[in-house]
Amino acid sequence: MRVFRLVAFVFLLLLPVTAQAEKRIALVIGNGAYESAPLANPVNDARLMARTLRKLDFEVLEHLDLGQKEMKRAIRDFSQKMDDYGEDAIGLIYYAGHGLQVDGENYLIPVDAQIRNEADVDIEGIRASSLLKSLRYARNSFNMVVLDACRNNPYARSFRSAGNGLARMDAPQGTLLAYSTSPGNVASDGSGKYSPYTQALARAMTAPGLKVEEVFKKARVSVMERTGDEQVPWESSSLTGDFFFS
Repeated sequence: MRVFRLVAFVFLLLLPVTAQAEKRIALVIGNGAYESAPLANPVNDARLMARTLRKLDFEVLEHLDLGQKEMKRAIRDFSQKMDDYGEDAIGLIYYAGHGLQVDGENYLIPVDAQIRNEADVDIEGIRASSLLKSLRYARNSFNMVVLDACRNNPYARSFRSAGNGLARMDAPQGTLLAYSTSPGNVASDGSGKYSPYTQALARAMTAPGLKVEEVFKKARVSVMERTGDEQVPWESSSLTGDFFFS
């Protein structure tokens, strides 16, 4: 009996170490310095998210105001680092900035994009699906992608058929995909220092004892209250395990 108690005691002592052993890595991008349609908050939002994630034991690759080549390199470097850390790593990608859809395809817009019509978007933008592909390349089993990118389309006047906001994307296995508002709708950049969504999400992440799904639900309720239900954050999830930020 004494041996059993000793083994149980040692096991309990090791539990916190085991819980913290997972490697957490985040790619954070904030684009606001657009020539034709600058945004006030994405850089602030990215900095807030990066600070929050570092406090939650994430290794953060933080990037601000990236051009197209820089964005592609940042995504590539993140994917390689994820692959180096192995299948037990926890991956998170956060993007704040302009995002739009053309023919049902979502694009994230680099700050150096020169867009005159729909045909330019595929040349100048970054397909949102490339973020999901980078996670599939890493072959880990638990990932999150957060897009605070559903602001007004600054090129709408020259577009013939572009939809509002972002189109729906289904999360691949082991991934939670989060939008700052529901597909096809437009989110607010915010009148304060941060966007309503990123501010609410950063606060919810630090609440102790919440499962990841509860964190995003808490953020959704906060944003709806702040915007009078005009902005309703939305997620697509195929997660099969539990995760706690805090």
